[in-house]
Amino acid sequence: MNHAIELPQSLLKRLEKVTAGTRTTPAAIVRDAVRQRVAYEEYKRKEIEAGLSDIAAGRVHSTEDVKKMLGIKNVKKR
Repeated sequence: MNHAIELPQSLLKRLEKVTAGTRTTPAAIVRDAVRQRVAYEEYKRKEIEAGLSDIAAGRVHSTEDVKKMLGIKNVKKR
């Protein structure tokens, strides 16, 4: 499935400059960038959902609990 996306002319020029004289194409860079971003967004959503599940199940720690676990004593706020 192919879809067209619109990019600002300034970005297209930058892509062309970056790929000039190389074996890659602007389209290849865009595909790779989109692939990486989609993977990141999937990962982020999974982690957020896991965190929300932990909260719903009561698997949480208070700030004081975390400070105790890390051995942090009263830290002054700025």
